[in-house]
Amino acid sequence: MHMRENIRIRKFDMAIPVLLWLFLIICCISFLLYMVQKNDIENNNYYNSVSKQNQLTVKGRIEGDIYLLKTIAAGFGGMDSDHARQLPDIVSRMKLSMEGMRVEYSKQLDWTRLDREDYYLNVLIRGNENQPLGYLYAGNVHHVLNELLNTQIYASLGICAVFDNQGNLIAASGDRNDELARSDIRHKIYNMLSSGQQTSSELKIGVRGQEHAVLIPLEINDWYLLNTFPRSDLEIRYMETTVGIGVLILLSSGLFFLFYFRQYRTIAANQKTLVNIAYTDSLTRCHNFYAFKEEAERILKNADMKSYAVWYCDIKKFKFINDVLGYEEGDRILITIANLLQKCSKQNFVFCRVSADNFAGLCQYESRAELKNWFHKLVQAFRQQELTNNKRIATELCMGVYCLEEEDRNVSIDNIVNRANIAQKYIKSLPGDQFGFYNKEIRDKVVDESELESEMEGAIERQEFRIFVQPKISIQNNNRIVGGEVLVRWENPRKGTILPGQFISIMEREGKIILLDRYMFELSCKWLHEYLQSGNHPINLAVNVSKMGILREDFVDYYGSIKEKYEIPDGLLELEFTETVMLSDDTVFNGLVAKLHEKGFICSLDDFGAGYSSLNLLKNLSIDIVKLDIMFFRKSNDIQRERIVISNIINMAKELHIKTIAEGVEFTETVDFLKSAGCDIIQGYVFARPIPLEDFERLLSETISLSPTDENKVVNICIEK
Repeated sequence: MHMRENIRIRKFDMAIPVLLWLFLIICCISFLLYMVQKNDIENNNYYNSVSKQNQLTVKGRIEGDIYLLKTIAAGFGGMDSDHARQLPDIVSRMKLSMEGMRVEYSKQLDWTRLDREDYYLNVLIRGNENQPLGYLYAGNVHHVLNELLNTQIYASLGICAVFDNQGNLIAASGDRNDELARSDIRHKIYNMLSSGQQTSSELKIGVRGQEHAVLIPLEINDWYLLNTFPRSDLEIRYMETTVGIGVLILLSSGLFFLFYFRQYRTIAANQKTLVNIAYTDSLTRCHNFYAFKEEAERILKNADMKSYAVWYCDIKKFKFINDVLGYEEGDRILITIANLLQKCSKQNFVFCRVSADNFAGLCQYESRAELKNWFHKLVQAFRQQELTNNKRIATELCMGVYCLEEEDRNVSIDNIVNRANIAQKYIKSLPGDQFGFYNKEIRDKVVDESELESEMEGAIERQEFRIFVQPKISIQNNNRIVGGEVLVRWENPRKGTILPGQFISIMEREGKIILLDRYMFELSCKWLHEYLQSGNHPINLAVNVSKMGILREDFVDYYGSIKEKYEIPDGLLELEFTETVMLSDDTVFNGLVAKLHEKGFICSLDDFGAGYSSLNLLKNLSIDIVKLDIMFFRKSNDIQRERIVISNIINMAKELHIKTIAEGVEFTETVDFLKSAGCDIIQGYVFARPIPLEDFERLLSETISLSPTDENKVVNICIEK
């Protein structure tokens, strides 16, 4: 999964806290609604309970008054009609009263005086023959009921009133009679009674605002008791708590979003930084290879493959530029190239810095000539800028190009870039700025390398790699053979003898060179052991060591153990290291050399003079032998100057107690010069080419001292055999 997709996932993950917050808020609101509903139920139950208590109180009081009236009426009962005429005077003179209500007599009740008289509490008086004699009724009932209802209101608030079944007001608490007697209120009460609603359920009427009303039967004279409870006063404390919790929720939400927003910005900035680090080259600020692959895959996904090409470019001798001019100057050159490529960019053009001085890119084209012209323009612009900034070293570019085909649609970007890189490496050795296309010749080479690569590991197991030896001749000791350098040849059943130049680089690239190094070293030790056991004169045998091999932690222990296994005396095995093998830390390499010396190895520096810091290595490293690359010196035009340099190097080596070996010597006059200059040993075609190990052993037994011309004949005879 690409990093950009990972970042999108992280953005989704950032939504999780918000979803959790929303879930928490929903839970809090649901809890508040639940508490409000629960509070309403509890309040309703409480209101109904209070209303029921008021009903019992009012009902009990009225029933008590009725009982008294019935008791008094029973005292006047049983009279005949003549005595009944005296009842008004008798009742008037007695001045009967019941808790503030006067008791009066009336022959008949005048219901037309309903609004002015108190006939609501009345009892019929019957005579001796059960005939009706008149009515005793309680006067001032309205006033007494009002006072009674005043004592029943909730916390001196709300209303306690009595209505009949027609919605007429009978009595009310406080000064609310006029308000409750309004026609609209009476109409509401009547509608509630006639609608068949449960009068004990919650009812809301507009009396002094919103009030909770409970209307229940009084169970006397078809009367109903109305109780109202002001909501604003009863629920204010609960609402304050609810509002307080709501404010806390809002504040916590605000703090959460403030913190979340800051965290989101921080994470987004960090992710942007990570993307820049992961997809941007830290030096040139252009794409790195990972970003290039993603962008190239996006462009080619639905494109016509035949109109696109991938190029691979690097700077010739860039290591030399870093060594001579410094890394700061090298970095400046890389930035310059990146800027020039950026200016050359167009639609569907993307490039990156792969590593070091290597750049790669994808571009759309119409013809191959267009690509070549684009490269020359790039070189021209680069050269003009470098003439101003760098006048000491001519900087040259080399670019390989692979033109895509439709069948490449399923080929990975890595493989396509690698093909362009192969084309670049194929032409890099040519002088000047170079531009070349990946072609059939290069493709065949890649196929051959792939086939060799697939056979390599098995070839070691099948012992297909053979030892060849190039003799070392001591020119200061009558041209005696004093040793040889172990070289490798691959006897491939399919292709015959394969030279190292065709497979060593592949093995180094695939990491199999260590297996070959150790295989060849053990074969060499085995042969040298058998050679010495046969009573032959001791000789020096040099074995090459790759860079990957020396970097292994068990390098010294392994080579030492093989030497001990085959009982090789000290001073006979020589390990050759090229300048490219040397570590940047001289102290570390000197430590390795010291350990090898302790185990009896000789250490030599191969290809001395081919590098740019050879003298520096000679000064710092405690090596035993330097091998002069005479072919490198041959590149000079002035032989006299060449020989002066070689002579001084040999003299310096002698003063440092370092032996010298000249390799690549082809002419007898070179042998004479090197002998006079004090060179110790020569290794080259002038004496012998690399020969199979069996021929080298026979050569040792047949010759003692050789001349260059005679030995060439001897070696040719050995090879023919």
